[in-house]
Amino acid sequence: MMARRRSGLPAFEVLMLVAGVIFVLPCLLALLNSFKSNTEIIAGPLALPARLDLGNFDYIFRELKLLRLMLNTLLMCVLVIAALVTMGSMAAYSLTRRRMFSGALLRVFFLAGLTIPFQIIMVPLLKEFRMLNIQFTYLALFLHHVSWGLPLCIFIYSAFMSTIPRELEEAAAIDGCGQIGLFWRIIFPLLLPCTVTIIIFWGLWIWNDFMQAFIVMGPERGRLVFVQLWKLLNDQYVKDWGHILAGVVALSAPVTVLYVLMQRQFVKGLMAGSGK
Repeated sequence: MMARRRSGLPAFEVLMLVAGVIFVLPCLLALLNSFKSNTEIIAGPLALPARLDLGNFDYIFRELKLLRLMLNTLLMCVLVIAALVTMGSMAAYSLTRRRMFSGALLRVFFLAGLTIPFQIIMVPLLKEFRMLNIQFTYLALFLHHVSWGLPLCIFIYSAFMSTIPRELEEAAAIDGCGQIGLFWRIIFPLLLPCTVTIIIFWGLWIWNDFMQAFIVMGPERGRLVFVQLWKLLNDQYVKDWGHILAGVVALSAPVTVLYVLMQRQFVKGLMAGSGK
């Protein structure tokens, strides 16, 4: 049995290596072609650049004002994540500590949101924003991201919070700690692995989001990075692939570095509820 496992291991490693190359190759091609001119890309997309030309990056940052768009998207990420962490953790604490039947019922109600695709609620959502007179605004996108992310945040926080012993809360209550102080001083610091997971997951999601931002905000009013980069790709007369690929590389670099640096905390947070 052991011999069979050892003989099958190299083949599996080779298969994973080939799969890794297939996934990484488009990223490498985008990086290489971001330093080429449009003519050079069309002539030889698989060839190495003749020289490292930073003109594409200079164009997207100076002419397209990509840095301002990145700051707009970063601000949206910070506001949405702050709302998700605050409301998600407090809602999960209330649901897991309820001794009434309504606690389990509400938890199932929130978790049902994980099963609903965006395409089903898209049209009713836009009509609701129109009725509230906030259609094509940053407020509408903020409310959508928060409502869309709460079910998963409550699920992650609830799974971890159910493992925290109630004796900690009882001891803090005996020492005179109020309900609000008990949560923020005792419970919330213990939720750090879950909080890191939520920050990484939803930070990557909101930063890379195109479809939902495009539908809720529209291409003209939504000054977000991938929505504005889409305009270069949608030009029916000129497609400057050098500018497009430079934009993709510039926008992918921050989130890639963030994930590489925080991947251990990300996995730890996902497994925290079952391994604690």
